Amino acid sequence: MLLYLSEITESKVTRDVEYHIAGDELGESAEIKNVSLKVEFYRAAETICLRFFGNATVLTACDRCLADLELDMDLDETYYLFPENTPDVDYFYSGDEIELDDYVRETLVMNMPGKVLCSEDCKGLCSKCGADLNLGDCGCDRSGE
Repeated sequence: MLLYLSEITESKVTRDVEYHIAGDELGESAEIKNVSLKVEFYRAAETICLRFFGNATVLTACDRCLADLELDMDLDETYYLFPENTPDVDYFYSGDEIELDDYVRETLVMNMPGKVLCSEDCKGLCSKCGADLNLGDCGCDRSGE
């Protein structure tokens, strides 16, 4: 999705973001669906502010037992873009337009949970046989671990 510099003024404008996520774009262990995202943008002198906000659903697996999980994720990231020749800045713009896809992708990644558990007391998998210990003890001797 493109934003043209000519449409970015000092007044805040909010627009729906049109973005399609490829199945493996965010890694093998997670899939994002039901993305509802908006971008708010405005200009302050030569600085452009982009704020992405909304929500999405993450399909992933528990980090301990590998159970499938579906998590709702709130999204909210702000980026300040400076003219291309500005030293020591992370985000900049040049030309007549700003491509939003990389900012959307970064917003999704930055809001992904770092560690995902099906429950706080998840027991994980047996290191010997791989059984899900949340379903009961598997009988393996794990005392030497």
